[in-house]
Amino acid sequence: MEPDVPLVIPEINAEDIQQHSGLIANPNCTTAVALMALYPLHRAFGVRRVFAASYQAVSGSGARAISELRSQVKAAAENQMPVAEVYPHPIAFNVLPHVDSFLRAGIRRKK
Repeated sequence: MEPDVPLVIPEINAEDIQQHSGLIANPNCTTAVALMALYPLHRAFGVRRVFAASYQAVSGSGARAISELRSQVKAAAENQMPVAEVYPHPIAFNVLPHVDSFLRAGIRRKK
């Protein structure tokens, strides 16, 4: 997002590293893999926009998140209210948009 820091995906634009000294950026793992498939399509057809969603496991948040998920599943099985500490809402049986700040209306906040 910085004009002087190139976004590099080695299989697509590795040459950008050679023309730059200093910091480089790369997309997250989900985006990098998707771009490997999308880039040839873009070259052939001019892809202009992609809407994508990825779903990450709670294990990526560490042992506390795994423990919280386990206790929330147990609470649900016993008809009890789940306790949320790691995430802002119960994660058991839910999908949370937990990658950014969101406004009340669900719109992403500009940074």
